[in-house]
Amino acid sequence: MSFQNPRAVGATLDPRIPVLVRRDGRVQLGWDPEHALVLALPPGVHTDQLLAVLRLLDGRNSRPHILWTAVGLGMAPTDVARLLSDLDRAGLIDVAGPPTVAATPAIRVHGRGPLSDAVSRALTDGGNRVMRSYRYSAESDVTRWNAACVVLSDDLVAEPRLVADLVRNGIPHLQVRLRDGRGVVGPLVLPGHTSCLRCADLLRAGYDDDWPHLSAQLLGAVGHASPAVIMATAAVALGQLEAVLSAPRSAPPSSLGATLEIDLAAHRLVTRHWPRQVSCSCTYLAPAAGDPGRLPS
Repeated sequence: MSFQNPRAVGATLDPRIPVLVRRDGRVQLGWDPEHALVLALPPGVHTDQLLAVLRLLDGRNSRPHILWTAVGLGMAPTDVARLLSDLDRAGLIDVAGPPTVAATPAIRVHGRGPLSDAVSRALTDGGNRVMRSYRYSAESDVTRWNAACVVLSDDLVAEPRLVADLVRNGIPHLQVRLRDGRGVVGPLVLPGHTSCLRCADLLRAGYDDDWPHLSAQLLGAVGHASPAVIMATAAVALGQLEAVLSAPRSAPPSSLGATLEIDLAAHRLVTRHWPRQVSCSCTYLAPAAGDPGRLPS
């Protein structure tokens, strides 16, 4: 998710990145040797002046105010503009957009089990609006959920009617479950843009004729895994949700039409792709609308 303060009026420097001073006076942002950004001091500018300008990037100062203050500190407007441009290209600042009154998108976590609890708790702690549900009956209606995304958690096989209704109504959904002691996150389904859960079933049935018979036995079942695997799976799921709720510059989430399979014993994260199937009903049921790289708000 964006690190921008929702009440910000100006640029915000990523608070996750430490600001360091090298021995020669240059300022370094971050301490990862592969990604840290070292800022060269403009001619006539001292380290403390540059640090003072960086402290202005807290979201509370507009760009004109930053320029005015920096000039008062002895920096040229062109140097300040170049600094902001360099930070923006490096992805280290968020720039506030027009004021908005849109509410934080609601995320519904559907399911009962350790993953449902872990994901819901983390989303709530992150300031998201979270709704919970456990059953999908004949009287249920996904259009009343008013959710930007539905997390189908814990159930080894999602309820087919719920899956069909989510696709038919164009509601993004992410499957999160435990399989044979390992975590599986995805696919993230954006109806009309990506493959759906039934596409994955059809593809698997093409490799194993018995898959429909086996999957029917998994309906209503919840997986088991160690606490470490549960935490790791929940963390990967949160990362995928952050990717689709973040600023437009973020890369598309890797679980789009794919599963991310977490095997802590082997220290591996395997990506498995599930392409759309022309024989699947989602090709005509799903409304093709929205941005495939971002959830609706």
